[in-house]
Amino acid sequence: MAGTFVFEKEQFLIDGKWDGPELGWAFRHLRAGIGSGGSTISEAAFAALGATTVVLTPVIVEQCEAVRVEFVTDEGAWSATLAIAGQYVTFLNKTTGEVTELPVRPQAGEQAAGSFTLGLMGIPAMETPRGNVTIDSVMALVYGQQHHTGRSLFASVPAADMNLTLEVVFGVLDEEAARLKAEAKAARTRATRDANAVRKINEQRQKYGLPTSFDLDMEHEQHAKDVDREAAQVLRQAQELDHHRGVLARRDAEAARALQTVSETAATADQAQQGINEHYARVAQARQGRAVAEEAAQPRTHCPDCEQTLESRSGDGPLCPLCRQPDPGLPARQAQRAQQVIQAKAAEQAAQSGLVRAQKAAQQAVDARRKAEQDAQRLAGRAAAYRAQEIEPRELALARASAAHAEAKARLEAVQARRQELAQLGELESKATSSARSAENADKAWAAAEGDAQQHREQQAKELTRIYAEIVTPMAPDKIRTAVIDPKTLQPKINNRSLRQLARSAGLVSIAHIAYHLMALEAARSMRLVLLPRTQWLDAPLDGLGGGPEGERLAKAVLAVCIQIAGDDAQIILTTPQVLPCSPQGLHVTEHDSTKPLIPHARPESDDL
Repeated sequence: MAGTFVFEKEQFLIDGKWDGPELGWAFRHLRAGIGSGGSTISEAAFAALGATTVVLTPVIVEQCEAVRVEFVTDEGAWSATLAIAGQYVTFLNKTTGEVTELPVRPQAGEQAAGSFTLGLMGIPAMETPRGNVTIDSVMALVYGQQHHTGRSLFASVPAADMNLTLEVVFGVLDEEAARLKAEAKAARTRATRDANAVRKINEQRQKYGLPTSFDLDMEHEQHAKDVDREAAQVLRQAQELDHHRGVLARRDAEAARALQTVSETAATADQAQQGINEHYARVAQARQGRAVAEEAAQPRTHCPDCEQTLESRSGDGPLCPLCRQPDPGLPARQAQRAQQVIQAKAAEQAAQSGLVRAQKAAQQAVDARRKAEQDAQRLAGRAAAYRAQEIEPRELALARASAAHAEAKARLEAVQARRQELAQLGELESKATSSARSAENADKAWAAAEGDAQQHREQQAKELTRIYAEIVTPMAPDKIRTAVIDPKTLQPKINNRSLRQLARSAGLVSIAHIAYHLMALEAARSMRLVLLPRTQWLDAPLDGLGGGPEGERLAKAVLAVCIQIAGDDAQIILTTPQVLPCSPQGLHVTEHDSTKPLIPHARPESDDL
């Protein structure tokens, strides 16, 4: 039977001030209206004890520096203070003054705050291959969370952890037996895994015809020779390819230089063509000068003044005064004009000769460009032909040689893998034999420790069924025909149906939840082997019962059962948003609302309380 564990007070540190509600009564009711923080204070209480599955609301995280819970155990009065920023819990034994500081989520090898709390409750914290006993799995039995109402009983705890926790805390298995059972299961799992590994290797080896070690050695030698031969072939092909690639590189360089020459000769041809145009302009200018000179050298046929012909004419009209006298300087001028004609012809001839030379140079440049283009085409074709004749076949040969080498290497690796499988087979057979022997020894140890564990389990389940039926039946006698605790799962069944199958009736599911928590409290008080504290904190347990006269009737029935169970040696804390339909004797009630929250010194701008 677990020791005493009674909540006395819960406080919050906000702006350097501690304050919070008193909890130290056997039957405590905190009527927390909407906005007063009923669920917040419930979650924070178990978070201060080291629970990791509860989620602190922004009200706590943003405003509170720490949360403190004071409680009483057989070892004296204690306080647990959760530093929210650092996520560590400081435990203070008020009787001895001993202080212990532990992290909420420890590193490897450290003790967790939740494990320390379990020790104060008298429950062993366990880690086994089957599952773990943690503060969160135990919390699911002493804290009825509002968001679980109408759903699975242990929604926030892994099934493996919950199964082991139920076996330990309800006295079905002690700590040593639980460990032996977990070790037996783990040993059987290892033995099965090792036997399967041996079977898979034998199945794999059957595909190869179950070769012996000698056969594999011969195959290894043959494939190793093949690998060496193919590797030599790859090397030879690579060397030849490198040589021919060097030749091709030189030819590609020659083709590139030829293309550069084409570019240069094309530029020269363009310049020569531009020079021809200049010579055409000079020839035109020389021809124009020659024509002018020839015209000037012609004899005078007209008077320069009146523009009449100098032939003798008769007729009326005045005579030109210039034509009546002879001109003695005419021969000299005629000679000068003849000289100018000769010079103009010479200039024209020179311009024509320059044009011919320019045309010849341009033609030579064009010829040079054409020859360079032909050379470039020839060299490029030569390089392409060399690539097609010498490079590509060798590249294909190298690729084939590389593929053959890879295939030979794969065959060699396959033989090596089969040799390794053959070597591993012996190791795995030895390991499988050892695992089977260990599993057999673990089963024997568990069988020796188990004794009449099945009979004991059924006896414990029978006693729990009696308690559960006495609690749940008066809550809804018109709805409940049978109520039992399943010996296999240690979970309730109503009318031979599990809680999942009762999901359509929310009120009945809520009643089953409440009754299960009250059963845990009554079992902790009356059953010697049950390791649970005689404490229950139920957050909004009446919410799922429905409204109207029917909901009020069910709520009164639930409260009547709570009154019967509550006593000096047990503690029940209720947080509800509504006024209870009755005020039983011994119930200590404190009313709260949004103007008077459970955390009285919280800042008013916090609307989430």
